[in-house]
Amino acid sequence: MPRYQTAAPMLIAALVMTGCGQKPTDTAPRAAADLIITGGPIVTMEGDQPTTVEAIVVDDGRITFVGSKVDALKQKAAGTVVKDLAGKTLMPGFIDGHAHAQQFGMQAVGANLLAPPDGTVNTVDDVVEKLKAFANGPDVARTGWIFGVGYDDALLGRHPTREDLDRVSTTVPVMATHISGHFAAVNTLGLKLIGYNASTPNPEGGVIRREADGKTPNGVLEELAAIPHMLTLQPTTREGKDYFLNRGLEMAKSYGYTTANEGRMFGPMHADMADAASRGLVDIDFIGWMDYTGRSALDSGFSTTYSNHYRLGGLKVTLDGSPQGRTAWRTVPYLLPPDGQELGYKGYPAIADTEEVAAYFDEAYTKGWPVKVHTNGDAAIDQLFAALKPVVAKHGVKPGQVMLIHGQFIRPDQVQALKSLGIFPSMFPMHTFYWGDWYKQIVGPEQAAQISPMRSILATGLHATSHTDAPVALPNLMQVVWATVNRTSRSGTVIGPDERVTPYEAMKMVTIWGAEQFGEQATKGSIKEGKLADLVVLSDNPITMDPAKINQVQVLETIKEGKTVWLRE
Repeated sequence: MPRYQTAAPMLIAALVMTGCGQKPTDTAPRAAADLIITGGPIVTMEGDQPTTVEAIVVDDGRITFVGSKVDALKQKAAGTVVKDLAGKTLMPGFIDGHAHAQQFGMQAVGANLLAPPDGTVNTVDDVVEKLKAFANGPDVARTGWIFGVGYDDALLGRHPTREDLDRVSTTVPVMATHISGHFAAVNTLGLKLIGYNASTPNPEGGVIRREADGKTPNGVLEELAAIPHMLTLQPTTREGKDYFLNRGLEMAKSYGYTTANEGRMFGPMHADMADAASRGLVDIDFIGWMDYTGRSALDSGFSTTYSNHYRLGGLKVTLDGSPQGRTAWRTVPYLLPPDGQELGYKGYPAIADTEEVAAYFDEAYTKGWPVKVHTNGDAAIDQLFAALKPVVAKHGVKPGQVMLIHGQFIRPDQVQALKSLGIFPSMFPMHTFYWGDWYKQIVGPEQAAQISPMRSILATGLHATSHTDAPVALPNLMQVVWATVNRTSRSGTVIGPDERVTPYEAMKMVTIWGAEQFGEQATKGSIKEGKLADLVVLSDNPITMDPAKINQVQVLETIKEGKTVWLRE
């Protein structure tokens, strides 16, 4: 029987036993409060077992009381708002371990090229039709591009080419970004505007795919041949940037985010966020991670505290590419190499020189910057370890200073090494749904079963987070929790049954352990006296319901520091 199924009765029993029995540290009446919430299960996310209480009290943006309804109502006065949950579930607000929230606007505005259940695209022709529809809408003028987000060549059978996208337009540049965020397809005019032609060499860490002549770009761009140019899909005017940011934040809040993060900032992205925050446009907490190429911004902008809900939180180093796109750097070859590659192809590094990577880590440790490190293939993780070991020897182990992001092809021996180097893992179990069946073809069933091995990670004593990596997928953390618990592929196959976790563990990964990842567990991540009143109201309790239906849970309301910032109509 699966682990989560055998654990469920124990967890539910613990929930019933603790129920309303949690005793607050102080049950004496207090001064009148701003807000009292009661009338449904309030899951605190405190402790090793699920605990619920009857009520909480909020004053001045913080939780001041956790306990019984009777004691909470003693603090009711004329100005106190009493919120009745009407049987719905209250939990701490969601914290995504890794996403690209500054790009949510691009996802919210652009054509939705995702496959079901997140979209309706199943063929290259569908991609073309979605982009044509966008071309007839009002948003093309904001960037000058016809664009869409999220096509998946694993389901389409191939990438769209420049010829496909020329069917959308020959007079306006067209770009379709891959679901991984590591590829893009552009039309002929788009290639011209970017500056790619038959004589353009591949940039370091990227590939310009070619037509049969081996010279002419076919419109498909990999990694650093694509990623810098995706920034052209962001508006350049303040009005346009504000529009995209607002659309993106509304999307984030609709999925229960109270703390979001942009996992890779380039160029003016930090300055843009700081400017928007200074003008009061950011109403949830937002952490930026500066790409290593722009790390000079960290010398003046790095902060452990928020200013107007924004802070520049650390450094981002990317060591390889995408597993689903087969640019993740592996120690063994892919069973099915991508177009243009020979048998024996293993992917490739983003930064070939390990000493260069070590220098970035040393600078970060010296200056106190936390570091997010994108690694998907096991060879990239080997490089991470090789670069980090001399830095740890010099500075000492600093738990959580380095975060491993994704780690899809992590080996069992590498899992065991995470703790000794103080690495905090943030994984992406949604890959089991989106590409579990695909991975069995390209890397084999054994490796596929080890994608995002959450149970193995927890067995080391480490905490971990699950993340969305949105706009790779929608920023739907309940979908991520469902995948982390069930590990079910598109075909209905369970991918790595021994790596499943309990619903309570999975919810910790998007609440209290998410706060821990960012060093904010003292103020966020659980419902506890003294912490910020960052909360989310859910349609059902994901810890006690049927685990197979967790992805059906809806966010009904998002509350930041006691104030409703999003409400489902």
